[in-house]
Amino acid sequence: MEKLICFQIENTREIERLASNMKIRVIKADASIYNETLDNIVNGKISSVNSTSSSSISPLVADNQLPSDSILIFCDLSEKHLNRMLFELKSRKVQIDLKAIFTPTNRKWTLRQLHDELKRERASFT
Repeated sequence: MEKLICFQIENTREIERLASNMKIRVIKADASIYNETLDNIVNGKISSVNSTSSSSISPLVADNQLPSDSILIFCDLSEKHLNRMLFELKSRKVQIDLKAIFTPTNRKWTLRQLHDELKRERASFT
């Protein structure tokens, strides 16, 4: 099932609207899952994640331990949906600091590890 994980994204309304049109589930993640694996988040193996089309998870990690970066993770999107989503996000000027695709390599990483890796990759380009 195609899913998007939104982390630290303040206004997800536009993302949810786009995802709804494509029948993509949106998971709004917050501090409580920062140390959970992407696999657990995507597969709903966290008791806080429910099976509705959009789920919110309550915070358990102190805000001062969280990154200020927003992260959007594309999980199992078809190439057509991925390209359309990226195009629409850009054309609607939806601001997201970091984007990633859920892969066999990062599926066992925590959201924290993914964030650290994305920061390293971004630094290598500057």
